Amino acid sequence: MSAELMYYQKPIFPIQTQIISWTTLPWNNEMTHEDLISVRIMQLDLGNKTIEEAVQKVRESRLKNKIYFYKKHRLRPRTIEVDDWVLVYDSTFDTQYDAKKKLIKRWFGLYVVVTVFDNGTFKLREFDGSLLRNLIAGKRVKLFKK
Repeated sequence: MSAELMYYQKPIFPIQTQIISWTTLPWNNEMTHEDLISVRIMQLDLGNKTIEEAVQKVRESRLKNKIYFYKKHRLRPRTIEVDDWVLVYDSTFDTQYDAKKKLIKRWFGLYVVVTVFDNGTFKLREFDGSLLRNLIAGKRVKLFKK
């Protein structure tokens, strides 16, 4: 039988003791308009506080997950640094499915790293000293083993 039918009122669930709701706020029958507004402001302040706590917990969880991922998945055996020799992948043939392009060279090469940017891109130069016009994405660069 439903608790609402037995006790003639809606039950308060255990979660409602943790999260302030309308049923758990301190209500009086003789509350003034200002008292009602202050109780509502208190409820909204508690809601903002819990949202901030949730955001902080999600941020910490994602940081832990990022650290775990980098420990378990070695994306590169070693990081690419300035003055390393690299090859650049030609991604123009990735979406083309032609048998004639099966044996085409997929790597341009050999370049020297001039600058490593924080967002994972590289500024490269050729061996004669001329710089490449565009920055190269990190996923298109492979370390050349000397």
